[in-house]
Amino acid sequence: MQVGISFVKIILNSIKPRTELLGRLPGTDIFCNILQYPMATKIPGILIIRINSGTLCFANANFIRERIVKWVVDENGSGESSKGGIQAMVLDMTNVMNIDTSGIHALEELHKILISQGIELAMANPRWQVIAKMKAAKLIEKIGAGWVFLSVADAVDASLRLKINGFNSC
Repeated sequence: MQVGISFVKIILNSIKPRTELLGRLPGTDIFCNILQYPMATKIPGILIIRINSGTLCFANANFIRERIVKWVVDENGSGESSKGGIQAMVLDMTNVMNIDTSGIHALEELHKILISQGIELAMANPRWQVIAKMKAAKLIEKIGAGWVFLSVADAVDASLRLKINGFNSC
């Protein structure tokens, strides 16, 4: 019985993995779940989300994309980007060890949705296997190699610099 329950939990976690809204711990370059660490603060104009799944695949890609889009809509209020809304989204891919074509397609769709709302997509810490597959699918080319970073802190700093310089002023 316990084995069956554990198996069901594993399946559910694979199909509907957790995603976390991240904030910066004051005075550091550490980003963590704002629900787990209430002292972590959101960065104005930047939405930072961590995918807590080892794979971004056919079983969970659409769920993750829809969850992220819902967060963008919630953060922007009406769902339309405005000067006070989200201008960049950082996707922390630290936990994603593998991606398939469905995962790549979901990220392409997410990128299109974000760009249509004037929101830049940055990726933080994707593993080399994930980068190789995204390069082969030309996803890195579409997003822009300058929007892939080694850390969440680097992605946030670059997004803040571009925000200050008015990259969404059109």
